Amino acid sequence: MPFKASQPKAPLPKAPLVLAITALLAQPALADAPPDFQGRYIAAISDADMRAYAYIDGDLGTPRGNDQLAIVSLPLTGDTPTGVAEVSNSVINPVFSIAASPDGNTIFVAETRKPRAEGDRTIQDLESGTTLRAVDVSNPAQPRIIDSIEVGIRPQGVSVSPDGSTLVLATKTPEAPLVFVSYDQGGFGRATASTLKGFTAMPELPDQGMLPHHAEWHPTEDIVAVMLAFRAQLQFYRVERRDDGSVAGIEPWGNRVLTSKWPMSGKFSPDGRYFVTNDLHWGADVRGIYLNAPPSRLTVTELAPLDAEEPRHFIVGGVSLPRHAESFAFSNDGTMIATLNIGQTWLEDSDPRYSRSSLSLVGFDPKHGLLDHTGTWEFDGILPEGIAFDASDSYVVAGVFEYEGPEPRRSALEFWRVDRSAALPRLQDTGFAVETGPGAHSLIVVN
Repeated sequence: MPFKASQPKAPLPKAPLVLAITALLAQPALADAPPDFQGRYIAAISDADMRAYAYIDGDLGTPRGNDQLAIVSLPLTGDTPTGVAEVSNSVINPVFSIAASPDGNTIFVAETRKPRAEGDRTIQDLESGTTLRAVDVSNPAQPRIIDSIEVGIRPQGVSVSPDGSTLVLATKTPEAPLVFVSYDQGGFGRATASTLKGFTAMPELPDQGMLPHHAEWHPTEDIVAVMLAFRAQLQFYRVERRDDGSVAGIEPWGNRVLTSKWPMSGKFSPDGRYFVTNDLHWGADVRGIYLNAPPSRLTVTELAPLDAEEPRHFIVGGVSLPRHAESFAFSNDGTMIATLNIGQTWLEDSDPRYSRSSLSLVGFDPKHGLLDHTGTWEFDGILPEGIAFDASDSYVVAGVFEYEGPEPRRSALEFWRVDRSAALPRLQDTGFAVETGPGAHSLIVVN
C-alpha cells in the first residue's frame, strides 16, 4: 500500500493482559514437525523501518532494528532462518522487490526507501531509495552483499531475464522510468534508462499516467510487461539488443491492454502464454485512496503469438477476490494461483468494512486462461505480503509483516498445505512458521 489515508480511525487502547492474550492467540499453533516443503531455499526480506499501521496513520512507531534478507534452506529443519544479512528494503513497494539469478546463487533486492534515519517519524520522512543490490547466497548460512548500483528513484521491483544477463526495474524517475541493468561474473554492468514509448501525458492523473508501477520479464523471451497503475493499462515491449548483448532500447509489442483498475503488479504463466495482473481498484477517486476500494480482481491477458506480424493481445478471464490482494503466485505446473489478501484489520471489527487477512486459492486453466476462485481462508496476520508455492506445489509459504500484540511484534513465514483430495483444492494451515526479522514481506522460493 503506497499511500497514507487521511483522518484514520485510531485503534482503541487495550489493557496489557488483553494484549498478551491476543498476542498468544495470534501466533500460529505449533506443529509437531516441519512440513515437507520442497525446493532449494526460501529467500525473504523484512522491513524494520515501520509498523504495519503506519500505512493508516503515517506513524512509523518505535524503531525495530535493521532490514534483513533471510535465507531458509530446504528441507525445513527448524523455526529460524539458516542465514541473514542486513539488506535495505521497503514494504512500500509491489511485492516483487526480490528476485534470483537463474542458477540461484544470487539474490537481487531493490531498495524503494532508504533505511530509517534518526529523527524519522512518519512515512513521508523516509528518503527515497535508489539502489539495487546483489547478494551472494551460495553459502546460505552466510549471505553477503557483493555489489550495488544506482537505478533511479524508488525502484518498484526487480525482474530477471531468462538468461540472467539483464534485470529490469520500474522506477519513479520522471524522464526515463524503465531501467535495464546488465549483470555478469558476480557484478553489475551498465544501467540503461528508457522512456515508455507510445504513452502521452494525462494531466488529470497524479503521475500524469507516465510512471510504471511494475515491470516483469517473460519466462523465455526478450519481452517485458509494464503496468501503469493510474492508467489501468498494460503494455508489452520487445527489448532490443546491441551486438554485445547490452540493451539498446524497447519497442511496443502489440496493442495496449486496459485492465481492471489499478494493476499493482503482474506475472506470466509458467508457459508464457498468459499474463495475470492483480487489480486492486485503488485510485485518487477512491475515498482514502484505498480504504474504500472495492474487492480486488485478477485479470488474465492472452498474449499474441510470438511470431505474429500484427500482434494482438486479448483479455480472456478474470475473478473477484477479497480486498487488497497485493501478493500472488503461480504454481509451478501452471494450474493454480495463490493470493495473499491484506484485508482491513485496521478497522474495528464492528465496522461493516472490517475484514481479516486471508489467503485465496484460484484454479487456472492453462489452455483457455480461465480462473475459478476455489476458496478463501482467513488468519490473524497483519499486513501479509509475499507468497510462493514450493517445488511440489503441495505447499505455499506466506509472509506476515506482524501479529497483534505488544512491541516488539513478531514477524514470520507461515506454511500452508495445498489439499487436493476434495473436488476443489483447498488450503490448510500447517501450524508451522519460521520467525524472521521485523516486517517480513516479499519472498521467493528457489528450486
